[in-house]
Amino acid sequence: MPTCMLKAQSQTKIHRSYDDRRSGEHMALSSGAMSSALGRRLILFTCCLALSAAAASSAAAVVGDVAGGDNKLMMGRFLRWQAAYNRSYATAEERERRFQVYRRNIEHIEATNRAGNLTYTLGENQFADLTEQEFLDLYAMKAMPSSLRRDAGRKQANFSAVDAPTSVDWRAKGAVTPIKNQGPSCSSCWAFVTAATIESITKIKTGKLVSLSEQELIDCDPYDGGCNLGYFVNGYKWVIENGGLTTEANYPYQARRNYCSRSKAAQRAARISDYVQVPAGESQLQQAVAQQPIAAAIEMGGSLQFYSGGVFSGQCGTRMNHAITVVGYGADANTGLKYWLVKNSWGTSWGERGYLRMRRDFTRSGLCGIALDLAYPVV
Repeated sequence: MPTCMLKAQSQTKIHRSYDDRRSGEHMALSSGAMSSALGRRLILFTCCLALSAAAASSAAAVVGDVAGGDNKLMMGRFLRWQAAYNRSYATAEERERRFQVYRRNIEHIEATNRAGNLTYTLGENQFADLTEQEFLDLYAMKAMPSSLRRDAGRKQANFSAVDAPTSVDWRAKGAVTPIKNQGPSCSSCWAFVTAATIESITKIKTGKLVSLSEQELIDCDPYDGGCNLGYFVNGYKWVIENGGLTTEANYPYQARRNYCSRSKAAQRAARISDYVQVPAGESQLQQAVAQQPIAAAIEMGGSLQFYSGGVFSGQCGTRMNHAITVVGYGADANTGLKYWLVKNSWGTSWGERGYLRMRRDFTRSGLCGIALDLAYPVV
């Protein structure tokens, strides 16, 4: 291109002087050199753009492949989870929504565990396709009014003379029935705790461990709301008035409130004569649990939805919405952290085969309010 420009200029300006021709030649050469450099830069820039675009396209393709692969892996995991928990959905839209909830929960569980700075771990369980609010709506009770949670005229225990051992596990003494499952359609934790504590004290006093009926409490106890709202102290009141409680085998769990079967309720397998409320405080709870399993209320939510093991020390308050049975206490062999041993009613796929170890000596009220609202039955 510069040579052509020189030839064109010499042919059109034949009358130019030698100096002018030299000057023009010099200018043409300079202009040609500049044009040549500019052209090379333009070509180089264009090539760079093309390479960058190709690289970006390639990177996008790789990211897309990875994302697609991750999506397939997660979907496969979701399908296996569905099969394991026998979960089905009415529509494709609902299934997709549940998959997205499941994905977010799994990402939260794995990120929490990767951090490695907690005294407990989270894990995939039967609640993995539920948001936290859905989980609470299905498995927790509405917060119990404080006026219903305390029986002001009731005597309270005094354990000042009790020397509590360093650890207790009533399971090892054969005083705890296997883990049960209240299911997602009935907020009946209060009935499970009422039955569990009566089962345990009956074993301690008589030597016989019998699984008692939660369904009888749900159907027949007029002081509580069956599957909607209840309180273990009210459960004790009704068992005393009824003259006892029948067996699980005789009056099996249905996870819904039905008409009370008086004929079944009349076949009593365990009786209590009274109940006692424990003063608030972790030291009082420890002294009480040293004698027998204790009914307690806690605030359930947050990380407890996916708790899978270790000593739970996560965030929670004292807005009581769940009842549990404290069946022991001790200290973790690896960390030395003190804990309460809690029996729950969500089946064996939650927690440590249905149990929870909750940090002890946390505050006077206890973590999640575990030491605030306590009672036990008397045979």
